[in-house]
Amino acid sequence: MGYHTRIESKDKATFVTTRTRRSELWFANNQKVEELALARLAKYTNQYQARLYAFTLEGSHYHQVAHFPLMNRSDFARDFNSTLATGVARHTPNYPGGGLWARRYSGEIIAGDQDIEHQFFYTVLQPVKDGLVPKLSEYPFYNCFNDAVCGIKRKYKLINWTRYNAARRYNPDVPIKDYLEAYILNYQRLPGYEHLSQHEYRVLMGKKLEEHRLEIIRKREAEGKFAFVGREALMKIVPGTSAKSPKLSNITSHRPRVLSICNQRRADTRAWYFNIRRKHKEASHRYLAGDLMVEFSPGTCRPPLWLAVMPAGPFSVL
Repeated sequence: MGYHTRIESKDKATFVTTRTRRSELWFANNQKVEELALARLAKYTNQYQARLYAFTLEGSHYHQVAHFPLMNRSDFARDFNSTLATGVARHTPNYPGGGLWARRYSGEIIAGDQDIEHQFFYTVLQPVKDGLVPKLSEYPFYNCFNDAVCGIKRKYKLINWTRYNAARRYNPDVPIKDYLEAYILNYQRLPGYEHLSQHEYRVLMGKKLEEHRLEIIRKREAEGKFAFVGREALMKIVPGTSAKSPKLSNITSHRPRVLSICNQRRADTRAWYFNIRRKHKEASHRYLAGDLMVEFSPGTCRPPLWLAVMPAGPFSVL
């Protein structure tokens, strides 16, 4: 099945992921790109007022758990993915050019607070789940777990190139340091644990991490998967190498609309989703038929008007 209609929500978090073309490992052993990704993550999380719960950057993809109360997830993904694509091209000498991403981002709705916690551990334990390392302490690349549970705030400075280049039109010697802007990468505490002290929260999340980790290893062993790639082998990866056993999907692959560990929450959220989708479809038909004043549900977008004027024919999308 093709990817479903993306609907923004001011109340529900989203699990966002995207993958490079041909699952090429442009993020592995690429410190400049990793630093750029985290700095831009800090910038756009602040700019779009997103609530960030988890983020992990693996060799060919990233996973993110976040809530966008202003319903601007698509703007965030556009800017962040564009920045990563530019950064890889700029900081990787062997990058051959062309588009970085295999397709648009995938954004699944997370039904409730308990599901945010489930996706948090799913995200941070990706290196174990993917068979890279048996413990997060052995993973050589960035993982947000310690930052998130210890309340660590990373500070990054970025040049505001728009302001700097505008100033240089009148003064070529303007100091570039005057246009540095600071951003803080800050993770939100998981819902339901706000009453705990930082120490209590860190200890509890550490116990939960170990429970989830052991469960993943048990499932891997039940499938006959005992080996891990290991830290040393990961450190030898050349950026741009194609992943050996990537998780691939195509247009017919199943993509869930809603992520939840509770069947009732999943059913309720799916009903909410399909109700908005139905209203959006009806409004789109009226809009393309000429009713430009039709109202669209919050969190949905109008279709481009060029669809309404395409000539009829065997390849028409209408």
